[in-house]
Amino acid sequence: MSRIRLISRLDIKGPNLIKGVNLEGLRVIGNPQEYSYKYYTQGIDEIIYGKEVMLWKNLWPAQKLFIEKEKQNWKQYVDKVRAIHVTTKSELEEMHKYLGIPYDKMTIIPHGVDHDFFVPSKNKEKTRTEILSKLNIPDQKYFLNIGETNFVRKNQERLIKAFIKCKNSGLTYNLIIAGKHTLELENICNNEPGVFLLDWVTNDELLELIQGADVFVLPSIHEGFGMPLVEAMACGIPCISSNIHSPPEVISDCGLLVNPYDVSEIANAMISIITTPKFLEDLSEKSLKRSNDFSWEKNAQQILKLYDVDLKKPMDNFDYFYDLAAYRTLVSVCDFFPDKNQNMILSLLRFDYTDILNWAINSGLDNPMTRDFLLPFENWIYSHQNRN
Repeated sequence: MSRIRLISRLDIKGPNLIKGVNLEGLRVIGNPQEYSYKYYTQGIDEIIYGKEVMLWKNLWPAQKLFIEKEKQNWKQYVDKVRAIHVTTKSELEEMHKYLGIPYDKMTIIPHGVDHDFFVPSKNKEKTRTEILSKLNIPDQKYFLNIGETNFVRKNQERLIKAFIKCKNSGLTYNLIIAGKHTLELENICNNEPGVFLLDWVTNDELLELIQGADVFVLPSIHEGFGMPLVEAMACGIPCISSNIHSPPEVISDCGLLVNPYDVSEIANAMISIITTPKFLEDLSEKSLKRSNDFSWEKNAQQILKLYDVDLKKPMDNFDYFYDLAAYRTLVSVCDFFPDKNQNMILSLLRFDYTDILNWAINSGLDNPMTRDFLLPFENWIYSHQNRN
């Protein structure tokens, strides 16, 4: 068979590579070009740069129409699809139910976790004290939740109500919610004592927040996989999560499962796990052991096997492929300016990049609609304009 091409999509926000909002919120990962080079040397054929888009409530009707259109596309082309890999059995069932994809086309391949990064703290008390001091939060034991702008799906309003019940029962803990959040969630909190809303956190801060937590709580209404659960378990942190969709598959018997619609049940789980030290310790050990079932090495091996991919030697012509990625990004964002797009495409067909580089410098980098796309390439754009 012909060789399968491996294409990686990197989400960009301003000058940073980020982890998408549909996972744990907008988390800054690092410099896009550095990660591009890393992925190329590991065998990726091509990098696609995109911009993470947040969908607000007033856009949901339009989003629904988009989803309906996508469903029709899936049904139309599913016979041409060779194989699809999903992360959990619940996701497999949803793909079959809503998109009509046959079971025999799908294979379950769970996500992995970086076991070199997400590890238990060697000194939990010290880690907790240091990270809370850094974030200007009182030094108090805490529950941790990692959210996003879609606080409804993450069920954070019920989580806050459950936490208030815990406090009213005499539990002296704080609740920290990390990740990009909305003004609506701030209003729900209403300066509730013991509840701390964080915005973006770096990877290192996230790690220390997880390591310093006593319990990780993720009572989402829906989770496609639940990466924060696996990351918490890899740090030896017991989890409380929903008893629907993917969490039961992910945490198994290493945590507590609750009805996400029942505030009292969430609160009772939080109280019981904290007030029973031996139970907490046992779950911590089980969680750490369970996390070993999830690794990116296993994930990659299963994907390569599924698609019959042979790993090639690392690329040594990164600059050439970075040029291609940059030009592709420039062409893509020109769609915001259809009146200019045609001339630019014609010039590109002549291998003349002057027009598109001039457009990027004179308009694209200053326009709020395109700046976030182009910012990672700013130095590259100026250097290549000088060449042309």
